[in-house]
Amino acid sequence: MEKIVREFELTDGGIDAASEAIDQFLAQAKVARREALRVRLAMEEALLCYRERNTAQRFSLRLQRRLRSIQVAAAVPGESLDPFRAKDESAEGGAMLSGMMANMGLAPIWQYRDGVNRVLFTPKPERRQSPMASMGIAVALAVVLGLLGQFLPGEVRAVITGKIIDPIFGTFMGLLSAVAGPMIFLSVTWGICCIGDTATFGRIGKRMVSHFVLMTFLLTAVGSAVMLPMFPVTAGGGAAFDPSELMEMVLDIVPDNFFTPFTEGNPLQIIFVAVLIGIAVLILGEKVSVAATFIEQADYVVQLIMGGVSTLVPVFVFGSILNMLLSDDLAVLLHSYKILPAMAAGYVLIMLVYVVWVCLKNRVRPGVILKKTMPTFLVGLSTASSVAAYPTNVACCEQDLGIDPKLIRFGVPLGQVVFMPGASVMFMAAALSMAEVYDVTISPSWLLTALFITAVLAIAAPPVPGSTLTCYTLLFVQLGVPAEAVAITTALNVVLEFTATAVDLFVLQMGLTVVGGSLDMLDGDTLRRKGQKAAPARKG
Repeated sequence: MEKIVREFELTDGGIDAASEAIDQFLAQAKVARREALRVRLAMEEALLCYRERNTAQRFSLRLQRRLRSIQVAAAVPGESLDPFRAKDESAEGGAMLSGMMANMGLAPIWQYRDGVNRVLFTPKPERRQSPMASMGIAVALAVVLGLLGQFLPGEVRAVITGKIIDPIFGTFMGLLSAVAGPMIFLSVTWGICCIGDTATFGRIGKRMVSHFVLMTFLLTAVGSAVMLPMFPVTAGGGAAFDPSELMEMVLDIVPDNFFTPFTEGNPLQIIFVAVLIGIAVLILGEKVSVAATFIEQADYVVQLIMGGVSTLVPVFVFGSILNMLLSDDLAVLLHSYKILPAMAAGYVLIMLVYVVWVCLKNRVRPGVILKKTMPTFLVGLSTASSVAAYPTNVACCEQDLGIDPKLIRFGVPLGQVVFMPGASVMFMAAALSMAEVYDVTISPSWLLTALFITAVLAIAAPPVPGSTLTCYTLLFVQLGVPAEAVAITTALNVVLEFTATAVDLFVLQMGLTVVGGSLDMLDGDTLRRKGQKAAPARKG
């Protein structure tokens, strides 16, 4: 652990000295140069704002590194002043935008407490190895050791699996289940609190959020429809679907109390409670500022824990595959192969829906659209990170697709958090495949429940490492799929999450294009222009 606390004069010289200290600290912490420069310049801008509009004479700077968590924080006494919104107080959705981007690590966090303005940056250290490489090494090593383990006596293999691997697997699953519920709950609750007030959305926010939610459910249904012929669907003994089953599912969303959703791991009830509490905090506003602060800080704590858990995922994948090989259960993994063609078919269809929609509505050729969106798609495909693709995504939306910067400023960070049809299609493919492997009956009511849960989890899950894994845990519990399916899905997730991220980014760009056209915030000439990196044209 490293912690540096220094005080500076709130003058040009003091701000320069603080900037130099930040630069040296981030270099030692191995933060990427581009990210370090962004943090330094943003902190300088904030401090200059306080110097111009505050009476404080001094400020303190805290530089801290603990494990992989890095913090750059400044504390300036005086009147409450958010330096990042001071020049644009009327920006639509400003509070929500700041909260969403802070959650993604793309924006600073500002708080005013005990007469002190506090500004916090949490840059991430540069990755030395990609997630795909770590997963690939884990899978390869497990296969090699598993094949070598076939030469061991059966009794020895039984001891390894029963006394070593199985207890570790059970402990990891217990940890995952313990974190999953609070993570989803806090993510949804804080997302609602970030709106700021009930009138923040305005015409842009309402139209955009409605489009994101509606299209998530619609695209999940469309993607699921093309998968169904690959799996054995039963009508439940020949009986027709009973509408009362739908009513029962809806009523089951409301829990008996606020605690059973977490003890039972019911994702729909957890989200219901989160929405209820989030709306209550939003309406009460300043009356419950302490509760809002607690939710925010608890969200950061759980996400940090989830980040730590996610670093163990390669080890979990290694143990899962090795356990299958030593237990002669490799057939289970091989029988789940349908998840790949099912997911691919769903992705092709939902992408085709959006491309056709955009092309017909704006009279643009599909080849032009695909060429312009390909750079962002490839970044998502190679990193499995919507955060890493954020700069490319913004540039493509403004310079190549002709979307109004006001819409981009609000829509890209919001969409990367809540608009993930690729993830919902991935969840559905996993649910169908694992249900078939473990002989779970796929009935109309089961399908309806799966459709609803996968769409809701895709909307509710935060864009942090490991969140996908927790969603599998909640999904399988709700659908009656054994917990062992999480191990198989996690092994396959080496490929699944990369493709899902790429599809999510593509669909988001198409969704913003559609919303931009409906709000008269789309430059059709820029959209139809061939080539990339064209100068952004302004409307009017």
